[in-house]
Amino acid sequence: MNTLNYDALLTASSLARIDKACAIKKANISFEAKLYLCMMTIILLLMSGEGLSAVIDDIKSDMQLNEATLLNAPPTWGWAVGAAIGMGSAPRGDATPPSWIPTNTDLKSSSPWNAIVPWFVIFPGTANAAKNVRIKVYGATIYFLLKSTNKWKKIDTGSGNPTWASVSTPNYSSIIGKSYPRIEADGYLSYKFDADSNPIHGGAPRYQLSSYGIDPSDVNAVYVNFKTQLVLDDPLGVDDRSSAQILVQVGADYYPAMTTTSADFAPVYYTPALGFSRFGLVKSLPRTHHMATISSARYITLSDYVNAGGQTTIPFDQFAANMPPEFADSIAPTAPSGLGATKKTASKSASITLSWTASKDNVAVAGYDIYRNGKKINVSTTNSYIDSLGIATGSLYSYTVKAFDAAGNRSDSSNSVNIVY
Repeated sequence: MNTLNYDALLTASSLARIDKACAIKKANISFEAKLYLCMMTIILLLMSGEGLSAVIDDIKSDMQLNEATLLNAPPTWGWAVGAAIGMGSAPRGDATPPSWIPTNTDLKSSSPWNAIVPWFVIFPGTANAAKNVRIKVYGATIYFLLKSTNKWKKIDTGSGNPTWASVSTPNYSSIIGKSYPRIEADGYLSYKFDADSNPIHGGAPRYQLSSYGIDPSDVNAVYVNFKTQLVLDDPLGVDDRSSAQILVQVGADYYPAMTTTSADFAPVYYTPALGFSRFGLVKSLPRTHHMATISSARYITLSDYVNAGGQTTIPFDQFAANMPPEFADSIAPTAPSGLGATKKTASKSASITLSWTASKDNVAVAGYDIYRNGKKINVSTTNSYIDSLGIATGSLYSYTVKAFDAAGNRSDSSNSVNIVY
């Protein structure tokens, strides 16, 4: 069991739910019943906090060192090492780094910047050996924590699908061309490396802060994420995802306005990053990559604004105690139903094909745990699974399935099915 972060768990909303449960005053409910309801509420909150604690740990880790070495990346460049905070929670010109010097000096002033672009980079690791893979990137999410209310404002990113992507050289010195995604069965987009395994840089559209009621001078923290998953390029080909070492970094850039172009930054021609995460490994199961403007980040860029006492991050404990709303999910998916099994035998082996009716969740189902005779044997991201058995022994095999979501909530077990082989 993960160590619970009680400061993050027992937020004001959680305490309010405890108070409500413990303040039942109906005459027909005994003291013992009230005490039972109170204790059960606390226990359920603590159980749901285990998933939240894991997310908090993931966010903190995603702002540290890369998970593997990047192929042909310049080893002395900061992003090739790990995460960093740039302008952070200060969308204003004087929060840009000293090395960023455009001709237009107003861009280095305290004037507010009013637009944001979330982005990602897909990079091969030095040990990547997978060829039949694509990288699904989806679910872009942006939150701003406001100083005035201490509440999070969410940018409406719709499905969160990327809208642009390009291929560049490993040192980002030049753009080779566009990267054209494939639309997967679930509507999300996946990308594939070119023949030279060059990195892919893409992202979502530009969003205007003021359109979402966000005053640039009122920003206390920023949180951005993308989700990823390895999928097969050729579904009928060899599944070599276990030999993949592919990493993704996520981040965001501010722009002074919706109409600002890179030409306006001459002679530097780029916008300095708000911040970016470490490069984290993409896996066969869905993974969320986090960027948060937290004080525990590996590196925080200095600027005129920071040197004058301005803050571009918030203390990590403060962030953990007031997470973006999407992490308040404590509702488990519904139990899978209608589990069935079919057996196909060969001379010295058998395959058991399991299928079931997909579960439902208040956010989304992330996958299913597969159990044989009460022991977890694997995970499936679809509502089917094939289990391979060896030589027949006349044994009874009992199968069940549980659904889980991205917050770590797990459903009750499905019905069980039995196979004798």
